[in-house]
Amino acid sequence: MDFSSSGDVKAAIMRPAAAAAAAGGTSTLLRGWREFRRSGAPARFLCFEDGQWVDVTGEAVPWLRRAFQERRAMAVASCGGKAYLFDFLRMVRIDGATGEETGLAWIDHRGGCFFPAPADCGGGRNKRKRDDAPAPEDEAESSSGVDERSGESPGVDAKKRKAWAGNAAARLEENDKYYQVVSKLFLNYGMAQRGAAITAVRKVAHGARTAAFQEQAQLLANARGAAAGTAKFAWYGASADDVAAVVDQGFVRNNATRLGARKHGDGVHLSPPQCPYTSAMLAKADRTGEAHIVLCRVLMGRPEAVPAGSSQSCPSSHSYDSAVDKPENPQWYVVWNKDMNTRILPEYVVSFKCSKLQQMQESSEATSKLKKRSPVVRDMFPTLLAEIEQIVPDKSNLLQESYNSFKMGQLKKDQFIRFLRSYVGDKVLTTVAKKLRGC
Repeated sequence: MDFSSSGDVKAAIMRPAAAAAAAGGTSTLLRGWREFRRSGAPARFLCFEDGQWVDVTGEAVPWLRRAFQERRAMAVASCGGKAYLFDFLRMVRIDGATGEETGLAWIDHRGGCFFPAPADCGGGRNKRKRDDAPAPEDEAESSSGVDERSGESPGVDAKKRKAWAGNAAARLEENDKYYQVVSKLFLNYGMAQRGAAITAVRKVAHGARTAAFQEQAQLLANARGAAAGTAKFAWYGASADDVAAVVDQGFVRNNATRLGARKHGDGVHLSPPQCPYTSAMLAKADRTGEAHIVLCRVLMGRPEAVPAGSSQSCPSSHSYDSAVDKPENPQWYVVWNKDMNTRILPEYVVSFKCSKLQQMQESSEATSKLKKRSPVVRDMFPTLLAEIEQIVPDKSNLLQESYNSFKMGQLKKDQFIRFLRSYVGDKVLTTVAKKLRGC
């Protein structure tokens, strides 16, 4: 296993994808509606068949694209001599003859990728019939696994939540080469000096998640370039129950709430491989004093800088896929909720004990409260630009380029504002400002 300082996963250690097909499930209409609204015109449609994503071809493509652009939630089209109902909101394709469903995805003309969570893909022997649809109350659970009604993890039997300690994650022997590499990475970058001692290292079983993860890597590489599809290693810290849930069934909620005002948006926060301490501060020891941290592979695509304290929960534009706290040498990687079960792949669970953990966490929280909270001034600009582009759509490209320069720190705030005033004019800005204020 090779860890570079940037966290990139070297090609030599990439393991082949598992052949298992994704498990069945149903995405919520709310999440599908949000994806439907923010997507541009689809350039490609894909369906999940026989454990992989396959392009929709033939005359169905322009028909589906036209229906999508007309903002129709569903469209009927024929493929391979069969009639199908394409449901854009639920992200499924339904066989008109049998009622069988399989996952539906698309990539828009700007390179934006819109995929259901692995559990919603269906396909192959895991296709499901409409008669087997879950009860209405189950529809409220999003395809990312987050219960949007409460923000809490679904109730799961405690024994099952600990399944990662058994079948879902196999305990490695201390003489295992991967045990040695992972433990060295954890201890040598600050945790040993803080008194941490490893109690176990476990290898996570992947199943269908690997296939979905590698498919996302390929799609990001195709849309953004090879570097965007290169996975990085990163640490994920959370409570024992949340770690167990991640290993057993996938992410059910993000860990941003544990950071409070220090969060860089509402998403899953992971730290680079050389910063286990940062994520360990989010771990929560159980009654025996044991805490857990997960070494994951993560696909960042093209990240944008998001300031501390931000409530941002999705990319500010189609130019980005994820977030970081700062462009150079980031301490936090942030994967948005909609992508957390397709762009994060848990690899190893490190269980450890550290008598100073609670003291360090309290000290970290106290220090952050003493710091002046960074003003979240940049969050207003995506909304502002979206409204401006509605009035002067022909200027959207240069607006986005300038905003990207601002996000990357190449333009100062006052320079960006002066550019806006000179490029679109005060009249347009005044109109937009009044609209946003509800005047």
